[in-house]
Amino acid sequence: MKKSIILFFMASSLLLKGQEIIEDKIRHSLDSIFRKMESEKDENKRLDLLLSVYSTQIDAFPLLTLEAYEKLFLISQKIKDPLCESAAWSFAGQGYRLSGNYIKALECHHKAVALAEKTRNLGLLAYAQNQLAHVYKDRDEFDMALHFYLTSKANANKNKITRIAYWPMMNLGAIYIGLNQLDSSLYYSNQVYNSHQIDVYSSYILMNIAVANSKKGNQKEAEKYFKKAIDEASLISASGRFKVLNYQAYAEHFRRFGQLDSCIKYAKKAIQSVHNTVFQYLELKPAKLLTDIYQNINADSTLKYLKLFQATNDSLYSTQANQQLRMMTFEEEQRQQELAKEKINYQSKIRINIMLSVITVFSVVAIVLYRNNRQKQKANAVLEKTLADLKSTQTQLIQSEKMASLGELTAGIAHEIQNPLNFVNNFSEVNQELIGEMRSEIEKGNHDEAKLLAKDIEENEQKINHHGKRADAIVKGMLQHSRTSSGQKELTDINALCDEYLRLAYHGLRAKDKTFNAKFETDFDSSLPKINVIPQDIGRVILNLINNAFYAVNERLRQAQPDSNYEPLVKVATKNLSDKIEIHVQDNGNGIPDSVKEKIFQPFFTTKPTGQGTGLGLSLAYDIVTKSHGGNLIVQPNATQGAEFTIILPAS
Repeated sequence: MKKSIILFFMASSLLLKGQEIIEDKIRHSLDSIFRKMESEKDENKRLDLLLSVYSTQIDAFPLLTLEAYEKLFLISQKIKDPLCESAAWSFAGQGYRLSGNYIKALECHHKAVALAEKTRNLGLLAYAQNQLAHVYKDRDEFDMALHFYLTSKANANKNKITRIAYWPMMNLGAIYIGLNQLDSSLYYSNQVYNSHQIDVYSSYILMNIAVANSKKGNQKEAEKYFKKAIDEASLISASGRFKVLNYQAYAEHFRRFGQLDSCIKYAKKAIQSVHNTVFQYLELKPAKLLTDIYQNINADSTLKYLKLFQATNDSLYSTQANQQLRMMTFEEEQRQQELAKEKINYQSKIRINIMLSVITVFSVVAIVLYRNNRQKQKANAVLEKTLADLKSTQTQLIQSEKMASLGELTAGIAHEIQNPLNFVNNFSEVNQELIGEMRSEIEKGNHDEAKLLAKDIEENEQKINHHGKRADAIVKGMLQHSRTSSGQKELTDINALCDEYLRLAYHGLRAKDKTFNAKFETDFDSSLPKINVIPQDIGRVILNLINNAFYAVNERLRQAQPDSNYEPLVKVATKNLSDKIEIHVQDNGNGIPDSVKEKIFQPFFTTKPTGQGTGLGLSLAYDIVTKSHGGNLIVQPNATQGAEFTIILPAS
């Protein structure tokens, strides 16, 4: 017994000594790479040096990865280099992720991505996005991980350092397994493995090939690759990380084919490979697997591995941690949306200025051409080219007009989404109190009362879920409106579309002008069928007409003050006429004079003051209804009783 203990401590000492030697070797390599990065002027070469860090097997040592962050961050501050600073935050995120601290990891990776975006270096951005996606992959949030890996791959393909693209491709092999798209998984994994670009991760790549074959039912092929993967993992002696991943995957393979003894063997080996190490949190999945297997055959073993599973699960997936991660993800999405909105606004201003410049140039050229008839042939060529440029710029301005409507919706959407969020917050606070009461009742032994409280909590959770889905639907509607139209028609509920844009337009105007107030009514035909339209385009038409109606009644209200008898009113109605449907938008504003009626659908014609309208809204709406949908858009003006616009669309 004493000999065994002595041998155990001697082996442990040798292992620790061996790891110290490996750490010193990696640390020496890091210092050498960082010195080169500090003196290198070309940013793509600096990025290439950064990628070479991972050939040192630094992933085996989370604390060493955090040490690398500190060194690289100091260098970035010294040479004032945002590329190094972004890379430093990626190291920090990777170190925290490998330690199982996903909250800190996500926080650091978001900083890395934001800094990478500012550098405009697509290779660095691809690297930062790839590292960020790891956090979602580890937590089995495959949709989010897929989004960032695909974005990373797209950015990497635009960069000169082509090997960056192999990193997201390698991880796509794992993500498509989680999404059960096995052919896609094998495609990416084989492509990366055969490239030999990132052989340091060959064990991981082989494991993904093995798992995909196992899930496809190719048992022999799977076991061939599992053995290769485990052999490769054994070569990386400094870390149990790849060993635990391979052993766990191999155990699940044996369970899949009913070989429980082998399953138990490799699940235990998975736990042993990381027990009492920095990667101990990776015991979660093998512990859960053993708990499930022993559940009906060995109570003691079930309890043992259940405790291990619960301890690891609580540390990684506590309610507070999940909430923090979701909030950080939401804040990052909001940041991306703000960036996109700023970009759209900036581009819109540029396009409008270009349009005005082109119009001015066109006018000058036209005068010159008119006065120089002797050079008619040459002048016509210049005129035709100028006209083509004008049409191209006009097309861009029309697209800007489409996207501008999204800005008009922003305030309305904020108002609409606030109500469900208030419900979510209120019911969450109530549940916190009920949970406290339930815990107290359980401690007192009042299980019946605790059950009643649990039922109340469950009902509140259902309400939270309901209002959360309601908020989700509002956000999806906004995203659909902002999305560039694909030109594909789909069955659409016109009543719901009208109701949604009426409310959003009203609350949007209220948010911009607190003094604005108007009554609105709806008269929707309940027999109205769903019809095939392009919902984004018809939605923009409806929004434009409703905004114009509210503008008209508001202008009349200002002119009528202090006359208190006038009540602004906008009415939206639909009618089912069998072979066609009608959408009516009516207001009791100042009306439309007959002299304006003939020009109202002409491009660039507007009755609004300078700076308040482009004159493209109704022109664009008319083209959408008549040319894209085979319908008609008519106006019935009345100089004293407001105006009514009618959209006529075929029912089939």
